[in-house]
Amino acid sequence: MERDIIVGKIYRHMSGNYYRVICIAKDSETPKGEEPRQMVVYESLGKDRSFWVRPYELFQEKVDKKKYPDCVQEYRFELVDDTITFR
Repeated sequence: MERDIIVGKIYRHMSGNYYRVICIAKDSETPKGEEPRQMVVYESLGKDRSFWVRPYELFQEKVDKKKYPDCVQEYRFELVDDTITFR
């Protein structure tokens, strides 16, 4: 099941870290003649406030429960409640 990733929203990674989605970008390295691959640009809400990019399909994928059997999340990144505040 494909899920839409929402720009401006906060997501929790399966590791417990939080990120804000900045935008959905197009991959400039897409082979000619193919539809550009969508990439999610997101910002860490931890101390370093670093920026990251990941293919859209990997951002929305389910957790591999064989590889991470103790992970409680269903998806690698899950949308969180808007009431959480980060500084």
